Order: sequence, then structure tokens, then C-alpha cells
Amino acid sequence: MEHLTGSANLPHDVWTLIVGRTAAQSVRDLCSLRMSCTAARNVGEEDFVYRCASIPVSDQRWWSLSPMHQPARNFLARCRQSRHLKVLFRSAVSDLFLGGCRFAGMETMHVVTAHGHSAAQYTVFMMLMLRDNFESKNKGLETLRGLEAASALTICKLEFRGVIQGTWTHLHRVPMLNAENLVCSSHACPSRGNMGAIYRHQRCGRGWHVNDGDGGAAHISCVHCRADYELILFVHLFD
Repeated sequence: MEHLTGSANLPHDVWTLIVGRTAAQSVRDLCSLRMSCTAARNVGEEDFVYRCASIPVSDQRWWSLSPMHQPARNFLARCRQSRHLKVLFRSAVSDLFLGGCRFAGMETMHVVTAHGHSAAQYTVFMMLMLRDNFESKNKGLETLRGLEAASALTICKLEFRGVIQGTWTHLHRVPMLNAENLVCSSHACPSRGNMGAIYRHQRCGRGWHVNDGDGGAAHISCVHCRADYELILFVHLFD
């Protein structure tokens, strides 16, 4: 009796798991595995595998800009087509803040946000708060409360800054922050107008920048003031 022990006879689900985990480790390893046999090559073309691909932000930036990396550019395009949320988020940030097409960036950011990507929700929150109308700011405050409840603010800021860092500063579209953008307008609020001083103290006085676990405005009871603090910090993420 013939024993079906060869790798080609593995169930499809097993191949999907193997190739997906390989993609999550290294794109180079994924490419090598796909060349090893027909089964790996076929599974490697599935959307799930492209969504698993681990692509450092520096590689994505370089592949996107360099005409010499057409296979890599094709791989990125396939990742975007497969709804790879990190790749889509980075592309959206580049379009919105690094000289790309703002309309395309906003469309992509909303797609990623709809899939529950926290850093995309944070970015949309910031963009809503930078508007001058009451409805946008209310929507932004709802998002802030959700991110705070999930303890997600720090990782969101780190992920956003990771896309911005290392890029040419002349490409940065730094958001403008003025008095009209600030949220807290209550004259009875004891912390109103102090967020800039708190930010400068945290960053300059103690070397603190993004980590909410060490200071920040988490101790401020007024959610409007916390939103003002996050706006100030967001603008300085481009420094």
C-alpha cells in the first residue's frame, strides 16, 4: 500500500499554515519556499499569504520609490490588493503626509480604519480634531475614548511615527495647529491651556516623547484637554 507522506500530499490547510507563517517571518524565505514545489507556489499566491507578509517599513519605502525593484513593487501591489492592512496604512500615510495623492490616501485610510486598524483610527482621529467644525471634533473624541480604553495610543503613535521617520523632511506635510484647532473651551476647566507646557515638560524636561506609560496627559480628567495634548504631540511626531 502506498503511503502518502510526500510534501506535495499535505492537505491544503497545512500548506496554507506553513506558507503563511513563512511569509510572516521573511519575504525572502517566502520566495524561496514558493520556488521549492508547485504546492507551495500555488498556496503562495493566495490573498491570505500576502496579508501575512512581514515587510519592514524601510523596505516598503525603498521598494515604492526605486524603479530598480519592479518585482518588489509588484509584490507590494499584490499585498495592497489582498488588503494587507499594514502596507495599506503606510501607503495611506505616505499619500497624506509625505507628498502623495491626498484623495487616494484618505480613501485608503478609511478602508484600513473600517477593518479595525488602530493606527489608522488614530490617524483619522487626529485629522478630525484638526478640523474646525463641531461634528468632526465630536467624532474624534469618540475615537480617542475608544483608543484610550484599549490602551492603544502608544502603539498607534509609534506605528505612525515609524512611517514618518527616515523620510526626507522637505516632503513632510506637517499639519498646522492653531488656536481654532484646540478642543477645550471651558473656562471652568483647570487644565485648559496647559497642554503645551505639559508636553514641553515631558519631552524636554524628562526626555519623554511618545510613551503614554510615562506621563503624558493620561492623568488629566478633561477629555478635551487630553485631545489637545494629543494634537500637540501629533504635530511634533514630524520633528
